[in-house]
Amino acid sequence: MKVSRVSSSSEVIYESITEVSYKILIELEIKYMLQETFEEGILMRGHGFSSLNGSKKKTYDIVKKEGGYVLRTEDIPQHIPFETIIYSASKIHFEEPKDKQQVFSQHFATYLNFKEINPHYYLLTSPKGENYYRYENGICIEVTVVRDFGTLHFILRP
Repeated sequence: MKVSRVSSSSEVIYESITEVSYKILIELEIKYMLQETFEEGILMRGHGFSSLNGSKKKTYDIVKKEGGYVLRTEDIPQHIPFETIIYSASKIHFEEPKDKQQVFSQHFATYLNFKEINPHYYLLTSPKGENYYRYENGICIEVTVVRDFGTLHFILRP
């Protein structure tokens, strides 16, 4: 997993790329990519995709418009009537959430909720499974992803 945050005078761009390879009966390679641009703390645009063995399974793009956002998944536009999105999946690694804080996911086209389990340790449940996040000084240092096929652990390298 590689995450980055690049700031300029007018915007902040977050990017997350996750690549996982595992073998059960056959070898599978899964990749998720998400990039989002914020201006003055508000999500303005973003895009991402997921792929399996090099074939894109899902693509999505989001753009802020008047009265909300337009999220395009597989070229099908969907109006999302949120006035502003300020916390999204791309920010998870750089900003510690609060208990019951909502995080917008382009991948799932909805908000998901964090639940604080212990101090600085959160559970995020999605339609695909559970993710656990541990923070130190506001930065995510560990992610545990629980899926049907197994459990993945990502630990921040110094």
